[in-house]
Amino acid sequence: MRIKRRWTAALLAGVVLAILAGIVLWRLGDHDLSDRPSEPFDSNSNGTELAGTLWLPDAAPRAAVAFTHGDGAQDRTSGGGYAPLINALLDDGIAVASWDKPGVGGSGGDWLAQSMQNRADETQTALRQLRARFATVAVGAVGFSQAGWVLPRLTSSDADFIVLVGPAVSWRDQGRYYTRTRLRLEGAGAAEIAAEIERSQASDDVIFAETDEYDAAYAAEGLSQARWGFIRRNRREDSRALLSALDMPVLAIWGADDLNVDAAGDSAIFAAALAGLNPANRVIVVPEATHGLLAAGPYNAQLTSDWSSWTTLRFLLEGRQAFAPGFIEGLSA
Repeated sequence: MRIKRRWTAALLAGVVLAILAGIVLWRLGDHDLSDRPSEPFDSNSNGTELAGTLWLPDAAPRAAVAFTHGDGAQDRTSGGGYAPLINALLDDGIAVASWDKPGVGGSGGDWLAQSMQNRADETQTALRQLRARFATVAVGAVGFSQAGWVLPRLTSSDADFIVLVGPAVSWRDQGRYYTRTRLRLEGAGAAEIAAEIERSQASDDVIFAETDEYDAAYAAEGLSQARWGFIRRNRREDSRALLSALDMPVLAIWGADDLNVDAAGDSAIFAAALAGLNPANRVIVVPEATHGLLAAGPYNAQLTSDWSSWTTLRFLLEGRQAFAPGFIEGLSA
């Protein structure tokens, strides 16, 4: 009888381990796009050759979207961070196109040499390709963070809809919010934060003045000439006028606990600008969600490079379940 109980316990343990292994492999599959139907999605925008991929759902798509990156040197999957979201959209019948930023991966050029209009030109080119490929379904753009100054440049002749995830309205206001939040997280007091914001703003007005030239001393502070030029070229971006002229449906969505963008303030500006333009417009702030709409509890940091090894492992294990409840479903809808 004792031997039988031991065999039963061993069998149950084996079954539990097999189930756990299956769950882990299932979740890890969210980060794998290699088995998904796909085809090259290469283009030429303003003389720059861009390399990308178009991922296809298993059945005929009900919609197709072009991904527009946020800031930084991002490849077509944002270093793998997009994979769970792309897999979820594919499962819901939505084709996804994305490309390496200029100078990244297989793309030529230099993303730091771009303006926001250059980035909009890229997206317009991608959307034309998608419309040619999918003539009978809705075609739109999904943009992240910095894309808030890119996608509002589109019109209904470019896209059937746009989605903005964590967009800011004013470049300079966003910079102040980011700095204020960073200092608060580091333990600075209100007076210290106010003084640093004022000092930083005055310094930026000098460093990035239209009449100023790059100083090699900036390199010691981590500001390369290319990055300096990128900031000077784009730092006066403000999307208010563009938002008020949008003529296609818009979904704008933020995480309530965003540490990079003022979700409460910017969502209110979006709501006012979009009011009365299109009955399908939606402005949503998701509770307990980050800048990238992940669940805030385990994942809220200004940069993913600030994540601990455990947080990164958790993201790998959770896959699409790492996103805030309702976000992916709302995006697909």
